[in-house]
Amino acid sequence: MSTKSEAIRPVNIVSEEKPKDNGTDEETEDEWEKWRRAGVVAKEALALARPMIEPGTKLLDIINTVENHIRENSSGTSFPCNVSLNNIAAHYTSPLNDETVIEEGDLVTVDCGSHVDGCIADTAFTVALNPDHQDLVKAAQTATKVAIRMMRPGAKLNTIGALIEDTITSAGFQPIKQLTGHQLKEYELHAEKQVPCVSGKSEVLVEEGEVYAIETFASTGSGNISDLPNPTIYQLLPIRVPVRFKGSKQFLGIARKEYKEFPFAERWLAERMKHATLKMAIKELKKNGALFGHNILTEEKGEFVSQHEHTIIVTEKGHEQTT
Repeated sequence: MSTKSEAIRPVNIVSEEKPKDNGTDEETEDEWEKWRRAGVVAKEALALARPMIEPGTKLLDIINTVENHIRENSSGTSFPCNVSLNNIAAHYTSPLNDETVIEEGDLVTVDCGSHVDGCIADTAFTVALNPDHQDLVKAAQTATKVAIRMMRPGAKLNTIGALIEDTITSAGFQPIKQLTGHQLKEYELHAEKQVPCVSGKSEVLVEEGEVYAIETFASTGSGNISDLPNPTIYQLLPIRVPVRFKGSKQFLGIARKEYKEFPFAERWLAERMKHATLKMAIKELKKNGALFGHNILTEEKGEFVSQHEHTIIVTEKGHEQTT
């Protein structure tokens, strides 16, 4: 799942070396094994989604298939499965009873995340049902591959961003300027460091032992996105606020226990709360600053956006891809 930059997201092991040992062999192996297991589950979930991408399939059916596999085989989702069509760049997950279906010629992106005891995997791909969009799909695939190849201790994130931008523009498209890859930490989907899709002035370096979701976005449009109203994905902020409405207390009780720090779908709460109660709870919690909505992000109508993403662990001399 992408992060929006305010300034303007088979196991492939590049280095055979495992992340540096900072304790006993058993402790280190256990630490990274959870990240690897999360990666396997997320990769499997996307593999289940791929054959479902055809005209007539409901987005909600794909989402349920992906999310159910992740829940059954890991500690849970690290964010709701996103399925984006055409000019939607990120953050669309189905509302309750969504009837949206894939149409002939659509460009379809599936983005999912899992975690094992807070150790996260985040991965995405795009499928073009119109052969004319295959070059757009390939542009994001290639840019992500180029970025991953550069991930090693000491690499400059702005240099990687410049390479992503050059790869996508050389293919005849534009990178999405406001979306970035992102560092992952335990129970933290969007940690401090970002991997931009464009060049910049930041001198932030990649360090050994870090984990990143490397994701790139290629657009047929200008590369600028806008927020749509009415988000379908929310996230609790780490603050305590007084609430008056009984429904808000119910909302918080569910979200804190089951989703913790991770983003969650409004649909999940809608399955357990009355519609009016849920809407009133969201309104109060947003007003109090306890709830953040991840707006659906979109390019101009008529344009198309592709995405490609993998999770990697930075090793002493390179990286290990987990998805």
